Amino acid sequence: MLSSTQAALAAGARPDAINLTARDCPATDEIPRDATCMRAMVPEDYDKPAGRTIGLDIVILKAKRGEGRGAPLFVFQGGPGDRTTLSAGDESDVWASFRSTHDLVFVDQRGNGDSPDLSCKPETAASPSQVPELWPAAPLAPCSRRLAQSADLARYTTTDAARDVDNVRAALGYAQIDVVGYSYGTRLAQELLRRNDAAIHAMLLVGPQSPAAAVPAGMAQVAQQGLVTIADRCHSDKDCAAAWPDGAGDLERLQQRLAHGSFKLNAAGDSRGTEISPGVVASYLRTHLYSASGAVTLPGSIHALSDEHRDQAELSKVVVWRKNFDTWGPPLGMYMAITCAEDLPFIDVNAERRAAEGTFLGSYRVDQQVAACRAWPHAQPNAAVHTPVVSSVPTLLLVGEFDVATPSHLVPIIVASLTHGRTIIVPNRGHSMPEEWDSCLGKISTAFLETADEKHLDTACVGQLQMPPFVTTTVPSN
Repeated sequence: MLSSTQAALAAGARPDAINLTARDCPATDEIPRDATCMRAMVPEDYDKPAGRTIGLDIVILKAKRGEGRGAPLFVFQGGPGDRTTLSAGDESDVWASFRSTHDLVFVDQRGNGDSPDLSCKPETAASPSQVPELWPAAPLAPCSRRLAQSADLARYTTTDAARDVDNVRAALGYAQIDVVGYSYGTRLAQELLRRNDAAIHAMLLVGPQSPAAAVPAGMAQVAQQGLVTIADRCHSDKDCAAAWPDGAGDLERLQQRLAHGSFKLNAAGDSRGTEISPGVVASYLRTHLYSASGAVTLPGSIHALSDEHRDQAELSKVVVWRKNFDTWGPPLGMYMAITCAEDLPFIDVNAERRAAEGTFLGSYRVDQQVAACRAWPHAQPNAAVHTPVVSSVPTLLLVGEFDVATPSHLVPIIVASLTHGRTIIVPNRGHSMPEEWDSCLGKISTAFLETADEKHLDTACVGQLQMPPFVTTTVPSN
């Protein structure tokens, strides 16, 4: 495999020499038993090739039919920084038909796994009776000092990660690859396209992040629009309107609580209760908009949280969600390394705060990010990641109609510089689109990757996608 590297290079690519070694696959249900596992050793700083090296874990699911006839599919997950190799099991189901003749390849992004692991333990609170904020700044400074002893935190960027992936591609002997990116993974995919589009056969971007985006710019306004959209749909739905007849009033009362009040979960046996900041509650509601199955629960959640006399069951869910937040997400240090260098420097913070006034999220997300990044050493801001990627590689973009994470109004900036780019707006869907993937979106995506023809796709099923029924379960009083 390694001896074929130079012969298999894509035209125009200039890979760095890296070392690949075989390794035993971790004993976990998240990695299929027939997987091949490897580790790539790459320079932490490509400007210092003789310096410190870091390890990137790789999982390969070989094509079911012999060596495979088509370009291998490289999968990029979100975050930034979700551990891609641990998605191999789920993705092998998503791409089961495609795998019949194509390898599936998963490369962990630098900063997670053993590369090193840029994890911090962010849970901290002013008191045991207070739910932690989402990005508490206090523990980040000591965490960054600890991590800086074994890592140059300025080298964990999307640009470095794209170079890693291209080097792994070449070292594995793949002349051309297909790419699928989800959420932040679409930013990484576009950086790979910018670096070496000759090595890419076709690219699928699901929930695409525009180079023009800088997280969390516009987040509060987009979330507000999504919330209002779902509230309007509930009002127009017979069953939902009957269950929540004063939806507009519920939303208004909730916004008043978020702007001026506080939330307290009064657990049995705890006389003090647990304080929950409005920002945590608002962030919990925002995550409902990531999927259609979450969005249809929003009217009931808003109704419950709009009144202190019926909010306890829902606040219990908020507390559980917050406890799981750090486990579900990418390593916090990795998230900081990327967003503090690539996003926050390009945001007019004061303008964002003004624009967020009157929204249910307010300036919470911006304020949290600003405070967190003050405590984090990062790379020099790289404006290049915010410039459009110019390419003729066939690229298909799947965009949820009410996507609050990577909103559709920024997508035209992506396709404007892609001569073979096509956008499909998926109705009744948010940022993640698991519903009807196999019967509709998966078939379209597979056909596109097989043919690299974005124009001639049968997309009739997209127009038939419906919202799941709204959840109308009665909200109990406290």
